[in-house]
Amino acid sequence: MKKNLAIALLLASSAVAYASDETTTTLVNIAESTNHKSAHAEVSDSIHWKFPGAVGLNANQAYFNEYCSDGMGSSATVDAFIRLNADYMKDKIMWKNSFNAQYGFMYSDQFTGDDEIRKNMDNFILASKFGYKAADKLYYSVLGDLESQFSKGYNYASDVNNLDSAYLVSNFFAPAYAKLSVGIDYTPNKYLTVFASPASARFTFCTDTLLSANYGMERKDNGKGEYKKVRTEIGAYAKAVSDFDMTSTIHFFSLLEGFYAYNKAVPTYNEALYDNGIFFDDLASYDGKVEGDLAHGWFVRWRLELALKVTKNINVAFRTQLKYDVSETKQNPHVDKTKKSTDKWDLGYPVAKTQFWEATSLGIAYNF
Repeated sequence: MKKNLAIALLLASSAVAYASDETTTTLVNIAESTNHKSAHAEVSDSIHWKFPGAVGLNANQAYFNEYCSDGMGSSATVDAFIRLNADYMKDKIMWKNSFNAQYGFMYSDQFTGDDEIRKNMDNFILASKFGYKAADKLYYSVLGDLESQFSKGYNYASDVNNLDSAYLVSNFFAPAYAKLSVGIDYTPNKYLTVFASPASARFTFCTDTLLSANYGMERKDNGKGEYKKVRTEIGAYAKAVSDFDMTSTIHFFSLLEGFYAYNKAVPTYNEALYDNGIFFDDLASYDGKVEGDLAHGWFVRWRLELALKVTKNINVAFRTQLKYDVSETKQNPHVDKTKKSTDKWDLGYPVAKTQFWEATSLGIAYNF
């Protein structure tokens, strides 16, 4: 009897031990599986983020027409640039972010006046686009961007003494452009993206009051001749971007965009004269403010970039841009430029509706 009881107890304890071991093994397996799935999710999610970019230094031959807020003149120059991207793609989610900036100087012993070193390239663009896949090759998308320059930009013209005088044409946030658009993004292939928005807001900022009239800013209705610092336009916006490697050594980038405002927000300066930083229609009847109608604003811009990789870190690049903005006024031919001085109230200088620049460069770049 005792012997049978001992055998029964031994078998019971063995069964408990076996069950315990089996439970422990099961728990360990579950924990390992959970950790593996968690680690895999993190690794998998990180794979969907890409952070391409480039920084570099270029030696340029460049030409900017006299009305470009980015710069002016034809010259040999040096500029630095940075391109940063943070792109996320997973399932039905697409989120693309970018920051592009460029800043350059030119020097010439042919310059007359006080400025021997002049800025000729200055711009930055911060952009973000979030999309949710609606169908094959179609995304519901929200796009936002901000564009301006870092520092003051000047146009240079000879005065009566045949010396170059500087006339202010741009400053930080003067102008600056911001857009917020809701629409459809069409991506037929990896080479092309087309975005169209019937509901888009465009904001034009001009924080430097000396330049307000240059960029179509409206006067405040207070009888003091002061300008508003922000112009808001609601309209339709479209953009087509092609950005890809043509070969292992040639990169192609092209952008075409346009905007048309539904609301009338742009002042019309018909045959406006310009004097002492102020636009007015008639010298004899000027009463401290501009009387004018409002018009629909619109703009179109085309940009092209071709980059050839000579070696791993040496590139040759060609870049050009053509822009037409109906809200930016042009220089009136009746203005006597010889009356201009370097007085701070005489720095304002109207820009043209049409702006063009091109640049060919050889430089060192690090791509990541």
